[in-house]
Amino acid sequence: MLTMATAGHKPCATTEEPSGHNDGGCGLCEAPADGFDAAYGGGLCRECADRFAELRRDVEVRDA
Repeated sequence: MLTMATAGHKPCATTEEPSGHNDGGCGLCEAPADGFDAAYGGGLCRECADRFAELRRDVEVRDA
């Protein structure tokens, strides 16, 4: 089981929150964080993580 974010080809999530990076809450809404999103740079709940990933994909496609 992962306990910290790992570096690699894609952002990975932690499985145990809160970490030293946040207070246990999602950085974009009031829900509890499900993990640390490396691309966002903070804790996110599952719903916000999915929406942030969609936004990143849309921006990458538009800028390509």
